[in-house]
Amino acid sequence: MRPQKVIAHYALIASRRSLVTANVGAERRRLSNATTMSAWMTSEFGSKMVKTEMSIPEISNTKQLLLRVEAASVNPIDTVMRNGYGRAMISFCKQLENQSLAPLSVLPFIGGRDCSAVVEYAGQEVSKFKKGDEVIAVISPTYAGSHAEFVLAKESWCAPKPKNVSHVEAAALPYVSCTAWAALVSVARINARNANTQNVLVHGGAGGVGTAAIQLLKACNIGSVVATCSADSFQLVSSLGAKPIDYRSETAKEELKSEGPFDVILDCVDSELAAWSDSLMGIWRNSVHVSIVSPTMRETDRYGIPFGLASTAVKYFARSANPARDGRWFSYAYFAPSEECLNLVSKLLKTGKMKAIVERTYSFDELPDAYEKVAQRHGRGKTVIDFNKH
Repeated sequence: MRPQKVIAHYALIASRRSLVTANVGAERRRLSNATTMSAWMTSEFGSKMVKTEMSIPEISNTKQLLLRVEAASVNPIDTVMRNGYGRAMISFCKQLENQSLAPLSVLPFIGGRDCSAVVEYAGQEVSKFKKGDEVIAVISPTYAGSHAEFVLAKESWCAPKPKNVSHVEAAALPYVSCTAWAALVSVARINARNANTQNVLVHGGAGGVGTAAIQLLKACNIGSVVATCSADSFQLVSSLGAKPIDYRSETAKEELKSEGPFDVILDCVDSELAAWSDSLMGIWRNSVHVSIVSPTMRETDRYGIPFGLASTAVKYFARSANPARDGRWFSYAYFAPSEECLNLVSKLLKTGKMKAIVERTYSFDELPDAYEKVAQRHGRGKTVIDFNKH
């Protein structure tokens, strides 16, 4: 086929896609006037997600937003929460939020910890957003998630969605970025003043949190970043600015030794290699190993809140004892909504200094398939639900 015909062919395809997208968008706008919505939920832990018609949630706080979801990512946490993971701690946190004396159920469960969306309604005290604004958002585990056509979010959980990125791209970053931020900034205390002197190791550099962490570090002008990943992820990790090391290689430990000592180690995978790498932290340099894989949820599910927290504390002290002898320290980090992080991500997306790593997209009706894919835990980048894909 001649070049002119090739160009014409793809131009025709593009125009047809634009027409379909416009029609879908019009249909979505009509849906925004409805009183019910579709959501994927489960009313029993361990059972399949079921697409259900239910009432659109109503704002109960003057600083809340009602968002019309355009795209939402699927994270590993979603696939285990549907089986009851974290139910005790989340119920306890809901009790505190609602000042309730009685335990509050986390069922029915609707997954989705982040999204890219359009503001449908803004509470009376919301000052930064109005109806029609496009936003990126994270959703607390104490709220119904974003795997529904509409979701509630606090104003501080949102940031403007840049116009130069699609909803699918924008939805891939909020949750993983806030998780990486909790580890690198809130715990490890990396900041603009000390970043250029820091040598950082990221275990699981090709996953959602890993790719976000590398990009946030590079945006802070970090001294250097090394990341473990599989050999087939080398190109991805290198393109983000980190030096990749194959965690399966027989020489992985020697290669890591040659890149150390490290000031900060971020563990996204909880592997034997990650635990061994404690020895690569600088001695008496206030070096820290931060893991986002904590036993807290599992232990509180098993033993209840008081004994579960006590069991977690025992495991923490056992894990951190050896590093502490050499002036190193170990800590867990937990996802938390961060307005500062979301605003930075928005800015970095707008300037092209951060990019979404989307491995695969699914339509809203294909959400169960997306859950099964993510549950396998071998992804490179993110899996995203495109609500406008049919």
